[in-house]
This record gives sequence, C-alpha cells and structure tokens, in this order.
Amino acid sequence: MKRLRAIHCAVLNEISCSRTIPQTILDVGFGNGVFTQAVSAAFPHSDITAIDTSIPKLSSSENITFIKGSVEQLPFASESFDLVITVLSLHHWQEKDKGISEIYRVLKKGGRLIIGDPLLEDWMSNRILGLLMQVLDGGTFTDKKRVSGYLNTAGFEDISIRLIPHTMKSLYLITAKK
Repeated sequence: MKRLRAIHCAVLNEISCSRTIPQTILDVGFGNGVFTQAVSAAFPHSDITAIDTSIPKLSSSENITFIKGSVEQLPFASESFDLVITVLSLHHWQEKDKGISEIYRVLKKGGRLIIGDPLLEDWMSNRILGLLMQVLDGGTFTDKKRVSGYLNTAGFEDISIRLIPHTMKSLYLITAKK
C-alpha cells in the first residue's frame, strides 16, 4: 500500500482511540481510494461505504462499497452509520453547511464524525497559502469559526478542532459526536 500522509495517520489514530470499533463507516470524498483501503485493512470487520462525485478504477475489498454521489445529498437512510470520516474533502464541498447537516442525519445517535482538512486561520494563510492551495487543489477553504458553526447548527456535540502535529500549520483534525 502507498505510504499514507500524516493527515491519514491522524484520522486512523483517532478512529483507533474509540472505545468501540465502528461496525458501519462512511468515507465521504474518498478520492483515489488509498485511505479507504487503509481503513479497510485496519478495520476488516467494519462495513465501509465510500462516496465521491466520481469513482476511479479501484481495487475492491470485501468490506468496501464504492458509490457515486454528493455529500450534500447522501443517498442513505437516517441513522445508518456509526462513524463518518472525510479526509482532504471538506474544501471541495459546494455547500459545506448542507454536507455537515447530511452527515448528521446519516449518523446513528452517539455516532462520530472525523474530518481531516486544511483550515486557514491567519492573514498569511487566508491570502497567500489559500490562493496557492486553491490553484493547486481547487475548492474553497474555510476556518475554525465557520466549521464550528456548521457543526453546532447541525446539532453536533463534543466538537474538537486541533492542529495535526508534524504537518504544515493549516491541517486540522476535527471531531464531533451526534
């Protein structure tokens, strides 16, 4: 398997710190699928559903289902997942508040959300790094205050937003509970 980025390791570590292993996991915006496959390897007894706006050719796994779709309109019944993860995807969402609300809807009571994404917090990041990242990666970056607002409005509790160590100073791990 390809070498994982620090942000992937931080999210995997956060999942592992849970008292219980999630039985159902939704990976929103899985991209090339490398991280989804790492989650599958770490949690082989969990059922993983991965959704993205496009589906590249991927190696299938017994416990992963790949679906084409959008976070703003998740095609799942309410309270379907124990855990929702999204890594390097939030900044690509057109309607971040709607995506967060949809994730809240599909999470089971007591379920967790883990997001790993860049947040731009100071003038230098917002002006210079933000423009560079948008040119290279696309999307629209946000900040801690807005993300916290989206999570609170959706109904999430126990919200934590912290910098991921050993990364550029704009990668954050965001966790919340339903």
